[in-house]
Amino acid sequence: MFSESKRAAILELHKLGHSIRGIAQALGAARVTVRRIVSSGTTQVPMILRQNKAEPYRTQIIDLCSRYRGNVHRVHMELIAQGAHLSYGALTSFVRRNRVGNPESDVTRSIAAAQQWLTEIANNGSPSLELVCKETDNSSDLITLLDSMRNGRRIERKKAATILARKRGIPNAIVSVVLHSARTTTRNWSKLYSEGGTSALFGFGSRPQHSTTRNGDFEKTQNLVEILHQRPMSFGVNRTGWTQPALIQAYNDTYGERISRRTLCRLIKNAGYGWKKARRVLTSPDPHYRDKVELLLKTLRSLAATELLFFLDEWGPVHVKKRSGRAYSAKDNIPRIPRHQVSRGTVALVAALSATTNQLTWAFVTSKDSRSMVDLIEILYNQYYTHSKLYVTWDAVSWHNSTTLTEWLDEFNQTNREQGGGPIIEVVPLPTSAQFLNVIEGVLSGMTRAVINNSDYSSPDDMRVAISRHFAERNKHFVDSPRRAGKAIWDEDFFHGLDAFRNEDWKNDEHAGDISD
Repeated sequence: MFSESKRAAILELHKLGHSIRGIAQALGAARVTVRRIVSSGTTQVPMILRQNKAEPYRTQIIDLCSRYRGNVHRVHMELIAQGAHLSYGALTSFVRRNRVGNPESDVTRSIAAAQQWLTEIANNGSPSLELVCKETDNSSDLITLLDSMRNGRRIERKKAATILARKRGIPNAIVSVVLHSARTTTRNWSKLYSEGGTSALFGFGSRPQHSTTRNGDFEKTQNLVEILHQRPMSFGVNRTGWTQPALIQAYNDTYGERISRRTLCRLIKNAGYGWKKARRVLTSPDPHYRDKVELLLKTLRSLAATELLFFLDEWGPVHVKKRSGRAYSAKDNIPRIPRHQVSRGTVALVAALSATTNQLTWAFVTSKDSRSMVDLIEILYNQYYTHSKLYVTWDAVSWHNSTTLTEWLDEFNQTNREQGGGPIIEVVPLPTSAQFLNVIEGVLSGMTRAVINNSDYSSPDDMRVAISRHFAERNKHFVDSPRRAGKAIWDEDFFHGLDAFRNEDWKNDEHAGDISD
């Protein structure tokens, strides 16, 4: 229906001599419409009175809408069954125009109401579920749908909710919004259910599965696996690993049959093979691995009230300069770190972590050697003077096993025994290449990520202050929330089967707490 302004424009153009065709093309209107407006000669919009076909059934519509809780589709079906001659479009227009029912509580018209209804279904109850029960011909389907919606996986819950909502009369547009799925997806699920029931709906991939096995595939797969188990050098291919063209050529040379690249991929996949990259893992070559691990576990589990065990390690030396790391940044702004920088100095430290109190003791040093370990042990001795024994464990680097350190420890303990005061220091060595047993590695790695990565300290003192503050805050946290250091190392089943544990896939990452430049 054209407005008064548009009708006035048509009349004005006609007065100026424009043709009916030209006016229609210019305004995007039909020539018949333009001709009628010109013939009427007035800008007044005519009033069109249409017969309201739903008006004779007003009482029935209101009663049925109340009975079926706003399900217009059910209302229309009931009206047709009662002999009413009324189209679905006329009924919905009448309901909207007369605001029959409360739109906000109508699950077929309100997204919030539909979401609330599905939530009630998922929580084992909804008064309007009876409507779904009546419309579901197969009771076993209803049981399956309800069980999948309440106990299934995420995709199964969505599929079941879609079918139940559609049976309730909720439009597909509202269902897709409530379930955060595309309209095409929810429509396809409804189609799958209508064609094949719950078996098709919850089938693998929601599509009929076609067998990919073809005649002769078994023999080809066996031949291909036999080639895969041999070196490419055996077939005249100068490579250490197979490629798809090399496999195709080797298969052709061996069996006189050429296979396509697509067939090769399908056969390899069906055989359970795929491209894998080897992982570098830590395996300890220590011949006394079992004895050392058992000694560590025995010591941990038999600590007396006056005994403590400490994990010791060194960190650094680290150059003070602008350092890289992972950080949030704009997509078009990639941080760049100069490869060559002038060092502002270095920072190194030694630290000890208590296994039972999770408290860290640290000291900054100039170098990593036996002297730095002696200094740290003396700090621990003074800090825990009232204890009877301090166990220390460290990895198998050369200065931890030096004669100088061993002799000093013997003399130190002998002096303590003669004086009758202070704790005895006892070493519990870790196996070679078993850094994963030293719990303090993770603490130093966390400190590195927190205050070293992405840093640009102006001097070594600034870096030392940041490190000390980080450790102090960590100690305070575990004073307020006590917890033993290391989680898995206290688990009795963690070292179940030491022979198997020795060959576990411990990733051979770079020493997390030892950053050297």
